[in-house]
Amino acid sequence: MIYNNIEPFIREYGVRKYFFCNYFKKQEKEGKSKNDIQAEVIKNELVKSPTVLTRAYKFYEEHKEQIGWIDKWLIKIGLKLVNQMDI
Repeated sequence: MIYNNIEPFIREYGVRKYFFCNYFKKQEKEGKSKNDIQAEVIKNELVKSPTVLTRAYKFYEEHKEQIGWIDKWLIKIGLKLVNQMDI
């Protein structure tokens, strides 16, 4: 199942998993590697321990193909930017 909206994902997995999946997916879209993302998460103290990070990232890797709301969001932002340009 692909989650094109945030609400069903949160209902099924909770806000915490939504936060990490959303964060990891956006970082990947920016071109960052797994190691860069994990280092940044620890540096910014978004997790309390490396074990929590390992679990969160493993969950993300298992479900990242199901996360469709990021792509919809990026398309929407891109269309807004194009509409604002004087072409």
